[in-house]
Amino acid sequence: MHRFLLLSGLLLGVCACQPVNRETKSENPPKVITGRSDTQLVLDNAILEQSNSEGNLQWKIKSELTVYSDDRKNADLEVVTANLLQDGKIILKVKGDRAEVKDNGNLIFLKGNVVATDTRNQTIIEGDLAEWRPLENILVLTENLTGSHKNLNLRGKTATYFTDTENLELLGEVVADTINPFLRLETDRLVWYIPQEKIIGKKPWRVVRYQGTIVTERLVSDGGEWNLSTKTLTLSKNIELISLAPPLQIATDSAKWNYEKRTIISDRPIQILDRQRQITITGNQGDMDLTKNIAHLTQGVKGNKKINPAKFYADDLTWNISTQIIEAIGNVFYEQSSPSLELTGDRAVIKLEENNAVVSTDQNNKRRVISVLSDR
Repeated sequence: MHRFLLLSGLLLGVCACQPVNRETKSENPPKVITGRSDTQLVLDNAILEQSNSEGNLQWKIKSELTVYSDDRKNADLEVVTANLLQDGKIILKVKGDRAEVKDNGNLIFLKGNVVATDTRNQTIIEGDLAEWRPLENILVLTENLTGSHKNLNLRGKTATYFTDTENLELLGEVVADTINPFLRLETDRLVWYIPQEKIIGKKPWRVVRYQGTIVTERLVSDGGEWNLSTKTLTLSKNIELISLAPPLQIATDSAKWNYEKRTIISDRPIQILDRQRQITITGNQGDMDLTKNIAHLTQGVKGNKKINPAKFYADDLTWNISTQIIEAIGNVFYEQSSPSLELTGDRAVIKLEENNAVVSTDQNNKRRVISVLSDR
């Protein structure tokens, strides 16, 4: 096997023209291919290496066939495997069908079935074309781009991997999927911070959650942060979540959505719309459990029911969507048009489907005044 050295980014001129065997001299001389320049060097099973100014090995490339240019500054390689090293340890393994080494080893192009594997985090990135700039700690992949890591799969048009920070930036028609539960994110740009298990994007997000093959929620927002370890999306601005079971539409400008537990928390005004029953409830803060069908809104809440019209206000409110029963606390006001009546009190139990409300007031002497409103 032949070995070629690239030290400090420079091929070794005349010395580089003399293959050095690791153990014994090779019995097979360099291959000469008809049609090549007489001054070109063609090698079988060559190893190319590059070290920095301190003599530390930066990368190593093995190829089944290597052809050097006349000036020995560039090389064409076939069937390539390469290793990027840091502090003497392999941190990135790259392979491809072909490669071109340019600029004295500072720029490497790979073509065909390119696969890059980070040994530190086991992330795999694949594409048909790659541009590797070892001195800049950058690997750019394009064409049929995919990435995978544990429970996450990605694809897009362009991926830039920063090997020193282990961050992956994806651009163009980006899709990210998790398997369990199945969540799909579509956007135009995101950055995946692999060691921190976080994805951050400032372009619009389109998210779909599945339970098996059934869609349970759809969400859009102006961007957000995805914590893969806690299975939580922290979303910002123009957030709209549509739940299919129960059939609700939720809108807010700030939310944390745990898509595994199907819970939503917002510290900003939040509106919940029951599309089928035409009920809208808005609070200045709130949280919701879509599995238990419970919504809790606080800091001032108002509600409106269009079928058998009614309005209600309270400081805090808990809405059981399955039973359509509301428990309201603090400065309660309830108004109904038919029959026309207004009630106020400290707390209330409102049965929306029955048009029934029980409003109570706690007096200073602990006596309770109860008003009951029902259309039955």
